[in-house]
Amino acid sequence: MDNNIRLAAVAYYNNSSNPELKQLAWEFFQSIDTDRDGRVSFHEFMQFIHRSGYNWVVDSNFFGQLDANRDGSLDFAEFLTFYYVLKTRNIWCADCRVNLLGLYFTCVECFDGGLDTFDVCAACYSANRFCHHHGRDQFLDSFVLLRSKRGVSHVKHSNMMMCWTAKEQQQTAYDRCERHGQEDHRIGKLTETQIWCCRD
Repeated sequence: MDNNIRLAAVAYYNNSSNPELKQLAWEFFQSIDTDRDGRVSFHEFMQFIHRSGYNWVVDSNFFGQLDANRDGSLDFAEFLTFYYVLKTRNIWCADCRVNLLGLYFTCVECFDGGLDTFDVCAACYSANRFCHHHGRDQFLDSFVLLRSKRGVSHVKHSNMMMCWTAKEQQQTAYDRCERHGQEDHRIGKLTETQIWCCRD
C-alpha cells in the first residue's frame, strides 16, 4: 500500500479539530477489537469484514498491506489507514474492477456532468483496455483533475489538453529555468518536456 495513504490517514486524524470525529474513529477501532487488547488481529478484521458487508475491501493481502510493522495485527495508527480507505476509496476500475487506492483516470465529462463517474486504473488506461462513450481523450488522472478544478484551462480537445494555458506554461517554464539558472529558455520557447501535457 502506498505510504502516502498511511500518511494522509494519520494526518487527517491528527489535524482534525473535531473531537467527535476522532472519537468515532476510536470507537470504530474498539468495536472491531473484540478481545480489547488494543490491537485488531487478522481474525477480528475478517470477522468485521464479513459481518459488515465490506467484502469489496478484501483481497488476499489487504490486511498485510495495512500491517505496516508486520507484527500480525493492527495498532490504532495502522487501523486509521483502513478507516480512511473505507471512507474515501470506494472507487473501482470500470474495466478490471481493481479498487483504486492510488492515482487513476476519470472521464471529465462524466465528472462534470453530475453523473456517475467513469474511472479506470492507470494500467487499463495506458493499455486502452476500456470502452467509454465520451472517448479516451476526455480523461484526466486524479491529480490533474483536482488541479484543473482550481481554474486551470478546462479539457477541450485531446488527452491532457490545455491543462495549462499558454501563459501559465510560459510562467512555469520561466520558474523552472529560474530555479536551475537556465536563462536561455526564459523567453517563452518551451522544450517538449516542458509542455508535456499540452496538445493543440
